[in-house]
Amino acid sequence: MNHLELDNLQASLNNALNSLRVTMDGSRLPPLSSQYGTDIHPLDSMDQPTPVGVYEARRAALACVVELKNLLQHPFEKAAESAFAMYDFASVQVFTEHGIVDRMAKEPSGISVKTLQAELDLDSHKLTTVLRHLSVCGWIRETQGGIFALNRSSRILLQGQRGRALITVPNNMRVAEALPRWLAHPEFRFSKSPDHTAFQLANNTTKPFFEWVKDDRNYLSRFSACVEALGEYVTPGILSDYPWQTCSESTIVDCGGGKGSLAIALANKFPALRLVIQERGEMVGPAEANIKARLDPNSVHGTVVAEAHDLFSAQPRTGDNYTFMLRHVLHNWPEAQAVNILEKLAAAAGPKSKILIIERISGHYPDTHVELEHSPANTMNNTASASLISEQTILNSSSRMPQALALHLLCILNCHERTLDQWRTIISRAGLVITGVYKLRAYVSIMECRAIRTDES
Repeated sequence: MNHLELDNLQASLNNALNSLRVTMDGSRLPPLSSQYGTDIHPLDSMDQPTPVGVYEARRAALACVVELKNLLQHPFEKAAESAFAMYDFASVQVFTEHGIVDRMAKEPSGISVKTLQAELDLDSHKLTTVLRHLSVCGWIRETQGGIFALNRSSRILLQGQRGRALITVPNNMRVAEALPRWLAHPEFRFSKSPDHTAFQLANNTTKPFFEWVKDDRNYLSRFSACVEALGEYVTPGILSDYPWQTCSESTIVDCGGGKGSLAIALANKFPALRLVIQERGEMVGPAEANIKARLDPNSVHGTVVAEAHDLFSAQPRTGDNYTFMLRHVLHNWPEAQAVNILEKLAAAAGPKSKILIIERISGHYPDTHVELEHSPANTMNNTASASLISEQTILNSSSRMPQALALHLLCILNCHERTLDQWRTIISRAGLVITGVYKLRAYVSIMECRAIRTDES
């Protein structure tokens, strides 16, 4: 009997896992374990890029696991998982907000629910059910009846870790619940305005998201931390997989650069670069404080500076001496506003200026440049395929996180994920042309652009 799909997935998974072993050994990485350890595993780091071969093999293996689950799982169980998925998030909220994960970190071998009840004033019977759900989700494990210990992945939820910032943003479930109502709303259903989203319905407001958050300092603080964590997750790939040395003759302007995390990271890794962080006036102070706290103290004074600027105002820095960079900015805006932002940069750019757009590109698209770690030995082109399944299948099955993020941004800002052709349309409308697309070890890519000369239009 021919089990073509099952056999193909088995072969693909075996191939990916074999590639993972070989590339991990070649990179001298320690073996993986799901158990919580005293030291962070290098593959869990958010400060260093994953070696190229390991990145591709892990991505392929995870895609195979997703495809196998889709093939093998009973459809009713799949429906039930979706029906009760809200408890995945709610359980992690309990885990973090009540300090359970931080307390469990002090007892690596496990802690009983009775001890947690005594110390945290939580009902052990209710807590047992919550913790068993977290165990099924892979966050923890039950070592004995009523005794639970952290898994390796739990570390990302500890106080001060970036995963904690994702979990603690309030109201996300309320916005998700408004999605079905939003899609059928008589006034909002076909609107592309950021004033007409599920967010407005969920919070009973007429204010667009960025105006609303100004009035809630607690929400703004948590949302900002979440955005910063998402940015830092992709930073290692951005730093390693684009030839930043080609920008050393210009000043890089980080447009909408937030607190400057990317600019600071670039300056720390490439001391020859000069950078300007542009943000709304109220963000300049936090950006300057971040520069003071995180920029290498040996850096030349003025290597990174912050200044106030509105994305929709004329760009004051003009000419060939500037490279303009936008990370996770344009996905916040519908097409008309995105074009407007880019038009300001096209008007300011000189003939030699680069405009670097760092965003997710939906769907499969070709590499036009591959500069991984600036070494030919580390390029995707020289890395053996880690999977026998198609790139499109891997994209579909390994994109849950960026796809969920895209859906959330749709619900709060009415902005859409974009294919390369859709990005090209927006970029062209703004008077720019794409000169290169760099795939990164991240869910985002870098689209390198330049202004269209008068004789080209």
